Amino acid sequence: MPHLFGRDWTKRELLERVGDLAQVAGVERFTLDEGVATGVKGARVRTGAGLEFTVLFSRGMDISHCSYKGIPLAWVSATGAAHPHAFDRDGGGGRGWLRTFHGGLLTGCGLSNAGAAHTDGDEPLGIHGQLSHIPAEDTGAWTEWEGDEATVFVDGTMREARVFSENLRLARRITADVGGNTLVVRDTVENAGFQTSPLMLLYHLNFGWPLVSEDTEIVYAANRPPEPRDAVAAPGLNRALRLDVPTPGYEEQCFFHDVKADEEGTATFLMINRALGLGVRIAYDQAALPHLTQWKMMGQGEYVCGIEPANCKVLGRATERAAGRLQTIAPGEERTFTASISVLDGVEQIEQAEAAVRALG
Repeated sequence: MPHLFGRDWTKRELLERVGDLAQVAGVERFTLDEGVATGVKGARVRTGAGLEFTVLFSRGMDISHCSYKGIPLAWVSATGAAHPHAFDRDGGGGRGWLRTFHGGLLTGCGLSNAGAAHTDGDEPLGIHGQLSHIPAEDTGAWTEWEGDEATVFVDGTMREARVFSENLRLARRITADVGGNTLVVRDTVENAGFQTSPLMLLYHLNFGWPLVSEDTEIVYAANRPPEPRDAVAAPGLNRALRLDVPTPGYEEQCFFHDVKADEEGTATFLMINRALGLGVRIAYDQAALPHLTQWKMMGQGEYVCGIEPANCKVLGRATERAAGRLQTIAPGEERTFTASISVLDGVEQIEQAEAAVRALG
């Protein structure tokens, strides 16, 4: 039953008290009509318990703004949620992706490429692939009752295809229970073509102030200590799990974490701000997403900590292939990936989540 305003409610009890469920929770579609975001279609979701977030159909079903009880959780970049027509695929030595990187709670990276700009054979590849700039089709947004449980659904499908190359379809469903504080992203990738294709999928989760502050710490159960991505990150390794104040001239640092999963195969990563009394729990299927990168960017204005579960590292497709980590998907094959984000509200929820993680050893 939805837990709203201090108690549980049956469907009948709740609907007796409102003219429409949208009075307290639900989803509404919209189209933006200003500036670089003109034409971007999306949907705003409210669970009624304080969790609100926006899904961008025009941007690969990314999740942009997200808040809990009015407190923003996601970092939003200066580029805005630009329409895909503004995507600079080739600019800046493969770094044109950054001109329209809106941040938000989730930016999708993939599907045949994710990670650093580089050249794979004779093919130049930009940062993080095409997914975030592919408009969804077959979209839907609705609230559905099953008995006394109500769930908000947002659906859509993205296709990454080229003649003589990949033909990949990603069907995404984002769900959130009415009265809940968790959203779930479930993706099914299908190779709709007739040749084996590389498959690289990364969930670029971007958390910002006030959740991100000098009071913020990261907690997880590790199979082994974290590793710096490069020489720039190496000096910051001993501070990887603590965040800092906005720092002039800060250069991004990335760290690779090997997260220990529970008996069900779920890996959990916590970001906790005790001073704020708030945290988030990121949970994902580790078998499908065996790698996790932390993007620590403590700059002025670019003040963000990214948590990035993925089926690859962020070093580029050629490096993944050379290391024997590059995943492929055969013609007709399907793969499913699941990740969730939950809000931890108050000391009790934070301590319970932390104890569960620490119990893994």
